[in-house]
Amino acid sequence: MTLCEELYFEITLTGTKSNLKKFISYLKSGELDDFFEFSSDYISYDDSYEGAEGDAETSVTLSTDDYGIEIDEFDTNEFLDVFCRAGKELEISGRFYDIDDEEYSFKSDCGDSYYLNARRMGMFNEDLERQSDEDDD
Repeated sequence: MTLCEELYFEITLTGTKSNLKKFISYLKSGELDDFFEFSSDYISYDDSYEGAEGDAETSVTLSTDDYGIEIDEFDTNEFLDVFCRAGKELEISGRFYDIDDEEYSFKSDCGDSYYLNARRMGMFNEDLERQSDEDDD
C-alpha cells in the first residue's frame, strides 16, 4: 500500500530491554532516512522500561502523536521489509495512515523478519468463525 502527503503511525515494540535498546539505536542511526527522518520525539517508553533489567520484557511505542510527517509517497511494504528485518528479535505491531485516512495495520512476531497484514488476519479469522458458526447450526 502506498500512502501520500502526510504519514501518521503508531507502532508498539515489545521485547527484552536490551533488544529494544539495540533497535532504538538503529532507529536513531539514520537507517530509515530513505523513508522519512526519524525523531526521538516519536519514542514513548513504557513505565516499566527505566527500571527493567536487560533481559526483562518491556515495550516502547513509536508514534507521530497526530502530527503528520510530510511525504511524497510512502510504500508500507518496502518500509516494513526493512523495519521488521531490523526488529526481528521484537514483537512488533502497528498501523500507518495518511491524511486521507488510508490505513495499513501490520503485525510481526518475535523471531520473524516478515510481517502480516493485520486486516487480512482479522478477515481470515472472521471467515473461520463464520464458517464454524454455520457448521454448528
